[in-house]
Amino acid sequence: MNNTLARAAAVAAAALGLTFTVATPALASADKCKGDAYASCVAVNGTKLHVNSIKSRVALYAKTCRYGHSQVLINGKHYADSNGGNDKEYCSKSIFGAEVTTGTWNVNRNYAKGTKICSKFWRYTGATGPGTSNGYSSYGTACATIG
Repeated sequence: MNNTLARAAAVAAAALGLTFTVATPALASADKCKGDAYASCVAVNGTKLHVNSIKSRVALYAKTCRYGHSQVLINGKHYADSNGGNDKEYCSKSIFGAEVTTGTWNVNRNYAKGTKICSKFWRYTGATGPGTSNGYSSYGTACATIG
């Protein structure tokens, strides 16, 4: 599908109130979010199969703050935590909400085609029960696929 058709389809979908998600692999550059009003986000910067850096973010609703940290996973295995795994308060200063960077890692290496790089924001609430793990709840897992 060429860019003109893709834009036309997006405009038509927006006019109809529809949301379409196309799962296309990234060429070592991608930016994805997963969640509702609050979401985990990941940005991968690079070319072809080479990854220069990974950035984790949390998408926050209008002028809110959330206390927690992001976790980066590569092919499901732990790679890094923002702030060394220490929690921090992240805030949106916009009435419209914002994506706030929680961590950036300079990777500078090649990955195999199909490698999944993911980020998950863990909000600390101290609560226990369904949907929590040791007082944390996740805003979802955002992933980008290399290749």
